Amino acid sequence: MLLLVFMAITVLFVAILGVKKVLSLKVCVLCASIALTWIGLLFLYQIGYFHNVVLLSLLMGQSVTGLYYAIRKRVPAVLRIFTLPFFLTLTAIFYIAIVGADSTLSVFLMLLGLWIFTYVLFAYRNDPGKKLISDAVMNCCEDK
Repeated sequence: MLLLVFMAITVLFVAILGVKKVLSLKVCVLCASIALTWIGLLFLYQIGYFHNVVLLSLLMGQSVTGLYYAIRKRVPAVLRIFTLPFFLTLTAIFYIAIVGADSTLSVFLMLLGLWIFTYVLFAYRNDPGKKLISDAVMNCCEDK
């Protein structure tokens, strides 16, 4: 099964690369290839024709990470304080896509609390007592 999935990703990669060149699209060919593959596999999983949840999850996880980095490049640095709630929200959405929304109320409430806490930290980010924390959160992925 892994070989077939890798072959599908490769074929999609070549096809999307060609379409990108012809239509001058601004798209990450690798990201699109991975996303189209797991979207197809998710559909097959939902109708009972694909059963490798580990492989599906790995591909979806690659898209979560890709989305995070794509958005990170495009938002002002000050909004990077929302890194953790954004990443966890994406993860929850993709998780729900696989297993459904049953028993996710506690996760929703936790994420809501995290978003509110982060917004409060964002609102007071220039306060001397909170600047150190907000700067650390905004630069959590830097190599410094």
